[in-house]
Amino acid sequence: MDWVPGTGHAPRERADMSNAIDPHALKAIASLQRPGKPDLLLRVVELFKTESPKAIATMNEGLAEGDLQVVRNAAHTMKSSSAYVGAQMLSERCRDLERAAREENFPACVALGDGLEDLFNECCVALDQHMSKAA
Repeated sequence: MDWVPGTGHAPRERADMSNAIDPHALKAIASLQRPGKPDLLLRVVELFKTESPKAIATMNEGLAEGDLQVVRNAAHTMKSSSAYVGAQMLSERCRDLERAAREENFPACVALGDGLEDLFNECCVALDQHMSKAA
């Protein structure tokens, strides 16, 4: 079930995470690798995995304080970084959260924020699987 803007309902069914990461996004990053330089893809994935929990914590703090501007900014950052590494489901959830915050729809923000950390963790597992296949 997809979240419908304005309803305040987050998805109730967890989607199959085997396709959580778009391999084309990872290939695009890998194609930027320059000979003799540190592994760019590994660096980008590790940066995503270490910085995203900070954005999620910021969103949660914003929700706890009712500060939707903070939620909106953190969701925007997370939306972009998730899309860059091919975590489309996570990026779409953050896009919806950003939109709900912009519309000042606090109940929708709370619903969309619920389970966001779990979705991020599932994407990290999928990223790790892709990275181990590529190694």
